[in-house]
Amino acid sequence: MMRILFIAPYGGLGGSENVLVNVLERLDRTRFEPQVLLLEQGPLDDRVRELGIPTLVQHLPGKAGVARFPAAAHRIPGPVDVIHANGGKAAVYGLALRRRLGAPLIWMKHDHSYEGRLTHALGARCDHVVCVSRAMARAFDDLPEDRVSVIYPGVILRDLEPVEGTTPTIVSVGRMDPFKGFDELLKAAAQLRAEGVELAVRLAGPQDRVHTETQRELQALADSLGLGGENVGWADDLDEVYAMARVVALASKPKGAGGAPGEGAPLVLMEAMGAARPVVGTDMPGIAEVIADCGSLVGPPTADNFAKALKPYLQDPALAARTGAKGRIRVERLMTLDRTVAELSALYSRLAAEPAIR
Repeated sequence: MMRILFIAPYGGLGGSENVLVNVLERLDRTRFEPQVLLLEQGPLDDRVRELGIPTLVQHLPGKAGVARFPAAAHRIPGPVDVIHANGGKAAVYGLALRRRLGAPLIWMKHDHSYEGRLTHALGARCDHVVCVSRAMARAFDDLPEDRVSVIYPGVILRDLEPVEGTTPTIVSVGRMDPFKGFDELLKAAAQLRAEGVELAVRLAGPQDRVHTETQRELQALADSLGLGGENVGWADDLDEVYAMARVVALASKPKGAGGAPGEGAPLVLMEAMGAARPVVGTDMPGIAEVIADCGSLVGPPTADNFAKALKPYLQDPALAARTGAKGRIRVERLMTLDRTVAELSALYSRLAAEPAIR
């Protein structure tokens, strides 16, 4: 039995955490013995425990927590065959564990945070880097090819009612983070209504752990635009949310002063495409790679630009159906969760059989 230690830097349930839960849920427990180390307390701990997987929580938030990594790593029991770090902060902690336990370290990189010299230095010290898009993997072009993989996060295929039978509804899913551009989507919807387009809106997702005020601000904006604040916030059943969608949008904005892409390979777009829904997203490298020709790209992510991109799908159910069908085929071919788990499992087995890099 191969022992895999997964490191999760945050306790909430965002995109990368959902990827981790999906992988853990489908990992072959006759071959692998997973354990999860969380660097913050939160609902992710409960979610993992529901799967019958043991967890260990070391509350190490913020920069002060990073300074405590070396000492904290000494309290993690071994032995471990492979360390899977779910994100950059987890990979930094993983380096301390790797030195002590001698197990190979995989860094699964989900976004473009801190790209540049820091990313390169961290990747060079890991045994393997898994990138969730080819666009992201370009940051590691000078590493040997056998130390970098592109593995899409992967989703299940949803068999929902045909999109042409939906009422015109714009759906967007994600944490209530100001960088997700939900405000621009609400303004785009109000603009389309002013042009005489019949539509509804549903923005579904949890409150952001940092920007806790954003959900209330979006609800107030939706009310002021006549779109209904009750249509913004948490949803218990994503199947119901995607089922109502005529089109699914992701209006993410660039992050930081340098305008770095805010998304790696967004799970929401893959989920929507896997449900045969057309998608509209910001023209960023990872988003463009996921969508390909199965939707529309918008740049820059303004309300006016999104209104123009969304309008054809809202008004033409046949166009929405044709585009959604293409997306379903693309996900089925490249981005299923079964494929993700199979590729990661093969990587775990290969690295466990090789000596760790020094």
